[in-house]
Amino acid sequence: MQVKVVINGVSHAEWLAEGGYVLTPLLRQARSVVTIDGTDWRTQIKKHQIDLSYVELRDNTLTTLKASLLTDPATVTFTDDEGNDLTRAMYVTGPTVTAKIVKGGNTYYSGVSLTLEEK
Repeated sequence: MQVKVVINGVSHAEWLAEGGYVLTPLLRQARSVVTIDGTDWRTQIKKHQIDLSYVELRDNTLTTLKASLLTDPATVTFTDDEGNDLTRAMYVTGPTVTAKIVKGGNTYYSGVSLTLEEK
């Protein structure tokens, strides 16, 4: 299975680092009530959260990827934990960029990451 991450029509999957796609359940409106007989009644709304970490990126690649993040919430097509491709509206947090290196006249950024949270 190949992971798919398309944000506002721009594919991000080929720029993800190894282990750079972390899909976690996001629980909203979680409630727990214990009745007198000791039964625990729980309810929650399950959404998706995706943490993305990227390989070292050239400045022009980073600019292209950042341009796809300007619309918030973004339209994101991604692969869920069962291998299905889903399309959802998601809030974007980031990107965070931690380092800048100039090699051979080109600027490279490392430590690029962002978080997507289903609306």
